[in-house]
Amino acid sequence: MVSGFILAFSLVALIRFGILYCRGILLRAAELPVSEEVRAAAHLSGEEITGRDFAALADVHSLTPGGSGGVTLVKAYYRAVQLVGAIGRTQAACAAWAEREMAICARYVGAQIDGRLQMSFAEQAGQI
Repeated sequence: MVSGFILAFSLVALIRFGILYCRGILLRAAELPVSEEVRAAAHLSGEEITGRDFAALADVHSLTPGGSGGVTLVKAYYRAVQLVGAIGRTQAACAAWAEREMAICARYVGAQIDGRLQMSFAEQAGQI
């Protein structure tokens, strides 16, 4: 009985740690600036990247070297937050939280595109 409780508590703690770790990575990458080249490629007109820009950025990401891999979990998280936002649309706090989280996902994808382009440019410079 005690060993089962310890196992359950350990699994819950491990899952919480994993979620918080992934969220920390997401937030840190989302703080990086997105270049004007990426903004132009995704046809973003606004100064600030919002959750509504996610689809355009994901489409551009799929065209970068390496394809669409690397943001699968972020896409799943975005869809889950989008669903929560749609369900909780009547609650202002829930809708605002969902919009913030979706914007973080969009900025993360933009930062990933920039990173891939920088690596691609560095590889091309080394081959010349």
